Amino acid sequence: MKIDYLFIDVILLAYRMGQVRHEEQLHAMIAAAQVATDAMSYLTALENFGIVRHSALYALVGKLLAAPNYYRNLYANMLGLHKEGEVRASFLNNNQVLFLVEPVLTHKQQTLFYDTYWWFSHNHQPIFNDTKKGASIGLYATEPKDNASTLERFEEYLNHLVNHKTQRIRERYEGFPTEIVLAILQRAFL
Repeated sequence: MKIDYLFIDVILLAYRMGQVRHEEQLHAMIAAAQVATDAMSYLTALENFGIVRHSALYALVGKLLAAPNYYRNLYANMLGLHKEGEVRASFLNNNQVLFLVEPVLTHKQQTLFYDTYWWFSHNHQPIFNDTKKGASIGLYATEPKDNASTLERFEEYLNHLVNHKTQRIRERYEGFPTEIVLAILQRAFL
């Protein structure tokens, strides 16, 4: 089931506004987004996953859900939404990538994602310096550089890591919110 952008926006804005203070709250917001079908069911799911009804976070979520378009326009930069008429930045040459997905990742996952994105983006350069091998030619250097094809390859790469046949690698990505991360990146760069 595809996650509604409305719930993704709520998570991003709550995080940027300083209301998501613990990783337990982050897990609750993501879990609620994965089961909710509308705004009311999202609020109900939040309570079921441990966000107290009278908390500041719950109140903010209710506020954001009540007027999503207003908050999307007000905080477009926080959500990674480009303004009408602006050209979308390149996915490979953009330092906003980690900023955009940071709110849906735990501290450990942020480091993991940074390493994953660094490896992927550097392998799209004609030549990059690998500390172990010296100068190397990027694996994807000769392929198209448009965001759509690059993001498609990144999705394949990320899913390959999450479902890796080697248990040690698969365990590192256990609980990684792949579908939300990819949804945020596709929305920002496509």
